Amino acid sequence: MLIDFKVEEDEYGYYVVAYRMVGGVEIQFNTNKTLAMTLNLLPEDIKYFLFEQYHSDEKSKNDRMHFQDYDLAVDCADGLRDLIPKAIATGNLHLAE
Repeated sequence: MLIDFKVEEDEYGYYVVAYRMVGGVEIQFNTNKTLAMTLNLLPEDIKYFLFEQYHSDEKSKNDRMHFQDYDLAVDCADGLRDLIPKAIATGNLHLAE
């Protein structure tokens, strides 16, 4: 897979990280800005999407959308993982190789 998602935790709760493996090195996209840029969205759009669709906290902290419940964060990562191939197939997302 070109990009995958995982859940990490910090002092504010759980959050979803997008990552890619390039030449054996993991490149993480772990802020609203970098995640939005990776998915060709605006940072405000990714915040709204994660809050409305996956029930993240309404306000971001550390430029990340947090979840207070681990299972909600996992649901978000799974949902984003399922969304990537659909977005690529429909031409709505183009990831650099």
